[in-house]
Parts: sequence; C-alpha cells; structure tokens
Amino acid sequence: ALLPRRAVAVMGKGGSASKTTSVERLGPLAATVPEPSKDITKGSIRASIPAHLFKRSYVHSLAHLAMDLVWVAGTWLLAMLAASMLPVGFAPLVWGAYWFYQGINLTALWVLAHECGHGGFTDSRLVNDAVGFLLHSALLTPYFSWAMTHAKHHHYTNHMTNGETWVPSTANPEKESVKFAKSPQGTIRRICVVAVLGWYTYLFTNATGAKQNAGQSHFSPSSRALFKAKDANLVRASNVGMVVCLLVLAKCVSVWGFSAVFFNYVVPQTICNFYLCAITFMQHTHESVPHFNSEEWTWLRGALSTIDRSMGSHVDWRLHHIVDSHVVHHIFSDMPFYGAKAATPYVKEHLGIYYKSNFGSKVLGTEYLGYWKDFYTSMSNAVVVGVGEDNFMWFR
Repeated sequence: ALLPRRAVAVMGKGGSASKTTSVERLGPLAATVPEPSKDITKGSIRASIPAHLFKRSYVHSLAHLAMDLVWVAGTWLLAMLAASMLPVGFAPLVWGAYWFYQGINLTALWVLAHECGHGGFTDSRLVNDAVGFLLHSALLTPYFSWAMTHAKHHHYTNHMTNGETWVPSTANPEKESVKFAKSPQGTIRRICVVAVLGWYTYLFTNATGAKQNAGQSHFSPSSRALFKAKDANLVRASNVGMVVCLLVLAKCVSVWGFSAVFFNYVVPQTICNFYLCAITFMQHTHESVPHFNSEEWTWLRGALSTIDRSMGSHVDWRLHHIVDSHVVHHIFSDMPFYGAKAATPYVKEHLGIYYKSNFGSKVLGTEYLGYWKDFYTSMSNAVVVGVGEDNFMWFR
C-alpha cells in the first residue's frame, strides 16, 4: 500500500527549527528535507517501493534496445522514401521532420547506454558495458570516462563545490554580465551556445562542473580531478571508441560525401547532444530549488533536489522516462528505467512535499513545447545563487 503523505515542514540542518519562509516565498519546490530525518531516509524510500520493481530483465531491456534500433532505421527509411517521392520543394519539410524525430531516437539510445553505465540495464556488467560502449561510441560519447564522472554527479547532486554538472555561478547579480545573461538576448545566445557547443565543451573542459575542476578533460587519463590512476585504461578505451566512430564517419564521407553524412548523422546527433545538456539542466535546476554549500549539503538533500518534468507522454516514453521519473533514478541509479517509472507514485506518496515535480506547462496545448518554454525561463532566471534562508544557496 502507498504510505501516507508526510506533514509539511522545512527545517535547517539538524531539524531544530521549523521554518516556512522559503516555501512561502517560492512555493513547494523550495521544501528541503530536514537533516537528520527519521521519517525520510534512503532506506525508508526503498521500503516504500515494491521489491519487484528493482529487478532487471534481460528480455525487457534488450527488447527496448531492439525497439530503439528499429525506430532509428524506420525513421531514416521513411525520410528517404518521402524525399524520393515528394517534389523537391518538400525537401526542407522532410529533412526538418527527420532531424526532429531522429534526434529523439538517438537520445533514446543514448539514455539506454547511460542505463548501462549505471548497471541498470541488465544484471551482467559485461553485457552492460558492451552495449553501453557500442552505443555511446557510435554517438561520439566516451562511455567509460563519462560514466565515471556521471557517478560523481549522482553522488554530489546540487553540491556547490563538488557538483559535476550545471553548478551555478555565485557572481553578484548586479554585474552587467549577469544582467545580460538574464536578458532575452543573453538567454538566446546562451541557449544557442549550449545547443551547438555545450556537450563537447563540457567533455573537453568540464564546463559547468565544479570550479576547481575547470579545464579537466574527459579524454585525458591524467585528469586527476576526474579520474583515478587506475582508471587510465578505461579512459583510453573510451577514446578508442570515439576514434573508431570518427574513422567510420570519415569513410562514409569518402563514399557518400560530406553533405550526406552531415544531413543524415551530424544534425540529429547534435540535436541529441542538445537534449542531453537541456534535460540534465532541467532535472536539477529551477528558480525555487536550492543548491548547497558543504555545511548544508547531504547526499539525500542533493538527490531530493531532482525535479521530475514532462515532454509529453510520447516523448517521455521514447526517452525511457528519463525526464518524468528522474527523482527515483537519482535515489536508486541502478534500478531499471521501467522500474523507476512504476516506482515514482510510491516515492511521491512517501516523500510528500519533498517530492519535486513541475508538470502541466503547455504551449499550444502540448507539454513538449511547454517543456521548452520552461527551459527558456530557467535559463533566463536560474543564473546565479547566493546564501539565503536556512543557509542554502538560492537563485537570485
């Protein structure tokens, strides 16, 4: 049975005082679990979830992999058929539709590789790493290298000094550069940079990660802030996977030409990269959700700062519910994605006000467009943080 909803309470670390100022000012998303908490712990959350939802299935997981590959092939074949049958004037429409949907398909494959890195795809590490390495390499992502730093992201979510991605600035909000970043022109420019360069800027320089790790590369075995000495060969293996994919692409260019590779692979792959950056940002960033300095951060507070959102039922399904069941994923990262989706109602009921979600935003009747409206709003408003209520770091 679902557990009863918890009482509303917002406390500083230690739970010695009850405050509602941040919730009154910013709404329920500002509610932060008290520490220490007897009622809500990782163990209590796990106990609220039926045990069978933690079980991984080879059949289920591999079926999703096969389905995703069929979607990629089918989308490409349908686009080629449409391009051959329709008048040439329809080419922009055909290619635009292909890029839009193939970007989603490639993101779905990328998400499965991400599951492999967490150990949530099957019970076999060999199967997980083989599938994840092939998929991520084909999508020009360094599988082992990224999986290792992503594990740090899970461990230090919303930590101001050890966080791995989208750590906000502590600059003075009155600075001209900050004001420009929040302006419509600055926001659009920032989104364009993220869309085109964001993913590889992060991989090469650890941009948006912890300040002390700035300049560290996912491609360098000697990046000691990111990797241990024993991880060097895994980093090298990841690089080999990338190089092999680039060589395959070079061969394709020599056979079919640059434009064919650009239109068929590079554009949807770039869209996939943008999805990765945008989805990660939205999962952990909202104007009403705090970040934490070392004194106030705990693993549970960081994990429960994750926000479930929606791109609409179809895209949520295609992306294996990485958007709408991410709270559970951040608490139990090795749970299979289909278990995380089914577990979300139980976790929501157990956490009460401490469960964070932002559903229902629509533009032209669709949650997909509503998601991107919210993305623009957060990119504009969630730029810098400063110390506020409960000694947490709030956007300002």
